[in-house]
Amino acid sequence: MHAAIVALSPSDRTRVEAHLLRLSPEDRSLRFAAGVVTDETVRRYAASMDFQRDMVLGVVSKRAWVIGLAHGCVFEHAGRLHVEAAFSVDSQWRGHGLGRRLMDAVLTRSAAIGGAMVVGQCALRNLPMRRIFERAEMTLTRNEDELDARRCVAALEPVRHEPALA
Repeated sequence: MHAAIVALSPSDRTRVEAHLLRLSPEDRSLRFAAGVVTDETVRRYAASMDFQRDMVLGVVSKRAWVIGLAHGCVFEHAGRLHVEAAFSVDSQWRGHGLGRRLMDAVLTRSAAIGGAMVVGQCALRNLPMRRIFERAEMTLTRNEDELDARRCVAALEPVRHEPALA
């Protein structure tokens, strides 16, 4: 299966919205950590995404559909940069490691922006998301019927180029 993970821009907003609207009621509930998530709620969410500040990464199919999405809300807390990551993958594309690849992309980009505390939450019953957090070596803490996940990501070291030997 070939699909690229790319940074999305405001011009991709309708494709992001279409992806989120394709999620089943159960998948929307898990993705948004809420009971019933209406189409209008999804549209408001997509309209409010800040593509300039946040990490908005999409898994894009050969047909240019957004079939997976990572939204990393970037904010500062206690003097430290944080990225709150949330993921979704179209049901027919699950089981191909796309969630894991999206998490890897969020971690890599978090390091590239100078390091950050990457955080996430999921319902205890959301086993695929829990596995993604575990594989990303995030620390998991149970908070009633949810799991809080966190991992400190160090800044990438600048690449040093050694002078060529004459």
